[in-house]
Amino acid sequence: MESGEVYEVRYGPTLKNVAMLVGSIVLTIGCLLPEVPLIIRVPGVALFGVGSFVFLAFMFVRRVAFRVDAQGITVAGNPLRYRTSLLFVPWSEVEAVVLWKQHSASNLPHVGVKRYKDSPEHQQGGRGSRLVLRAVAPHVPVEIVLSSRAVNGWRLNRDRLASAVAHFAPDTEVVDLG
Repeated sequence: MESGEVYEVRYGPTLKNVAMLVGSIVLTIGCLLPEVPLIIRVPGVALFGVGSFVFLAFMFVRRVAFRVDAQGITVAGNPLRYRTSLLFVPWSEVEAVVLWKQHSASNLPHVGVKRYKDSPEHQQGGRGSRLVLRAVAPHVPVEIVLSSRAVNGWRLNRDRLASAVAHFAPDTEVVDLG
């Protein structure tokens, strides 16, 4: 990584996204077969056909999914709610960048931010979401989970992340909680 170079990753084709796109297309075609009853055909084509277009849009719109620069860390959340799920944390609030995996069927990787205790309040989840978070990530403190986003629809390069963090915030750790 060159000195001063930011680390930026955009949403794009991944093996998982391409597999889901192909699956949606196959199911759409399957719903169009003449022997499929109309009561299944219409919702099937609507669901899987729209799903195909959504996956295509995610892969080719190429919005920023993750960015480390001189100002801080930006992590996008849900591509369907891009602006509302966008998380930006300035370096002055970042104690550590935390990598962890959700303990569920998919072991989905996440990247999060551990903030300093005196940092301003950030959006908190309700009691129900906290219970769910404890179930899927019992090894990660809730405040870190709430400042995390899934690595989904993009690829995280740990070496480039560590290099960018070391360049822009040398006192900030990159911690892997597994």
